[in-house]
Amino acid sequence: MTFEYNRAYQGDCDEVMSQMIDEGIKFDLILTDPPYNLDKDFGNKSDSLPLDEFISTSRERINKCHRLLTNSGSLIWFGIHRYIGYLQVLMYEEGMFYRGMNIWFYENGFSRSKKSPATQYEPFLWFSNSNKEWTYNADDVRVPYKSTDRLKSPVYYKDKNGIKKEWTANPAGALRGDIWAYPTLAGKNFAKERTAHPTQKPETLITELIKAYCPKDSNGKYNGTILDPFHGSGTLGVCCEKLNQQGHDIKWIGLELEQRWVDVTNERLQKLHNHTLSL
Repeated sequence: MTFEYNRAYQGDCDEVMSQMIDEGIKFDLILTDPPYNLDKDFGNKSDSLPLDEFISTSRERINKCHRLLTNSGSLIWFGIHRYIGYLQVLMYEEGMFYRGMNIWFYENGFSRSKKSPATQYEPFLWFSNSNKEWTYNADDVRVPYKSTDRLKSPVYYKDKNGIKKEWTANPAGALRGDIWAYPTLAGKNFAKERTAHPTQKPETLITELIKAYCPKDSNGKYNGTILDPFHGSGTLGVCCEKLNQQGHDIKWIGLELEQRWVDVTNERLQKLHNHTLSL
């Protein structure tokens, strides 16, 4: 297989990533949403593994992701609270460096059971290849201040040496915390974006993650290389292409086991291309 950027490939990611390693391909960011092992129907048994097999399979995949990262690259890996602890330990054992566990928070989820609280979040891990160098574009993902009163006048405080300092609000907003609040693709408001994929992530969330963790050039344009080994219905690729249409130069590759989801990805990309041509 000869790899070209900015397209989705059908194939077993375990096999394809091994080929990428053999060819010396590297990525600045691996941003992915693997099966959570919750018995979802992806057209195969990838989400229904015994625990020991889930752990061993995840260990091998994390190892391959690590080997595909540039020296300053990062791995963003979505999971579920039931298993996220195993994945975090595997990444530590792999020799990667923990940067944080973030939370995708949503209030428009729903519960199928009255025996436990409704699920309103999914965690995702951030590990870097280096303990000295990594990408995080803090100013690109600022969020609105909770109160506009902060914008009206400076706030004074004393630093560790007792010296009085002035703090003024950043007009771009407050620094983001580790809670990323974006609604799921439920209801009529998201009908146009939603596909038949059972675990599709919203473009708003994935775009913010790209903006946060993708390297930039000297002109402030995103120009990193990104891999999604579990590309699903293609949200990562769609978000990258929308940013590229704004003048950025992101190079991405998506891998997906099921051809039907590669077809959905290509349909979404074609619609985006056709819309651009019509403007």
